[in-house]
Amino acid sequence: MKKFSALCLLFLTFLQLYAEGGVVFKYKQKKGDSYNHTSTIQEEAYFNGILNNKTQIINRTTTTVKNTLSDGTATLYTHYMTTENYLLAMSGRTLNWGEEADVTIKRTPLGKMFDSDNRFLPTVRGVPGFIDKEIKIGESWTAQGMEVHDLRELFNMTNAIEIPFTAKYTYKGDEEINGETLNIIDCYYDLLDRPFRNQNINSTYAGTTGYAQQKIYWNNEKGEIDHYTENFEIKFKDIRGNSYIFCSTAHGEVLEYHSVNDDETLLAIQESVKDLENISVKKGERGLTISLDNIQFEPDSNRLMESEIIKLQKLAEILKDYSNDLLVTGHCALRGTEKARQILSEERADTVAQYLIHNKVRDEYHIFTQGKGAREPIASNDTEEGRSKNRRVEITLMD
Repeated sequence: MKKFSALCLLFLTFLQLYAEGGVVFKYKQKKGDSYNHTSTIQEEAYFNGILNNKTQIINRTTTTVKNTLSDGTATLYTHYMTTENYLLAMSGRTLNWGEEADVTIKRTPLGKMFDSDNRFLPTVRGVPGFIDKEIKIGESWTAQGMEVHDLRELFNMTNAIEIPFTAKYTYKGDEEINGETLNIIDCYYDLLDRPFRNQNINSTYAGTTGYAQQKIYWNNEKGEIDHYTENFEIKFKDIRGNSYIFCSTAHGEVLEYHSVNDDETLLAIQESVKDLENISVKKGERGLTISLDNIQFEPDSNRLMESEIIKLQKLAEILKDYSNDLLVTGHCALRGTEKARQILSEERADTVAQYLIHNKVRDEYHIFTQGKGAREPIASNDTEEGRSKNRRVEITLMD
């Protein structure tokens, strides 16, 4: 009898859920909206079944809605940065700032993307994709999408590979996370491409197979992804029968961001550091930059002097007031070989970044480093005073 009652209760609960209205999923795109998207990919690459390398790939994008039409279609401008770290887990180094690109593309409220001005980006287009109707928990739908791959070096190609697919989505339910209701959506699609040989006459490319599976946490109030997890496998073949397989797991998050590259923030940080020696703050193309001029390391090393650690303690507290990703850039004076200067500048940037990570200013996925050697001096290298100014580390609050 108790078992029967429990079954009845479960059935009534199901009927109640089914009777309730569903959700209309749409992107809510308003002119001026801006957000950051960071995805972390752990990838294994195989050549003819033999493991070739393991790579951590970080994709960082900053997107601004430039314009919207009356039907809700938006023109999106996105700045991409991609970095690959083959030995990150072994070396303990922070993420190096990688290749950059800019893309303008249009997206409808249902997620269809078109008119990209970049042949190779974005790689995945149209995920998630929606239909213009209410969806109830447990219901599924399909939408079209496309993957675009840059295989120019691998297969002697001139164009991108465009692989259309049909993705299946299932609305699995809702979950309360950090005070927000997120809709959980499963997504799956297969990849299959059989190329026409005359598209790239000198290419060795022979086709693609694969799949992708995502769990998307969607914030319908904001009309945007909150975060997601993914696993995918893609296999490319050439005309000689060789196979190139990439197996990956990934997670990504989308965060709203506010520009700090303005006069108000500039003056506020300048006031906060006025008692610190050899600290300057300026606006730039990438964001607001705090420069530790004449930064003191032990001679020809990346070990900070005690006086610089005290400065970094103060800067760490200031940086915690902002959520932007950080870019730490090392510079050297014109001494030693070009290779030695480059290595030293990278190591010094990494030392500062590691300090900020250790003090919980950012985690390792939201702070990047780069070394510029002696290529961007701000003073003459002919005098000791000038060389001292050129020995610096810059911390940029990224826009």
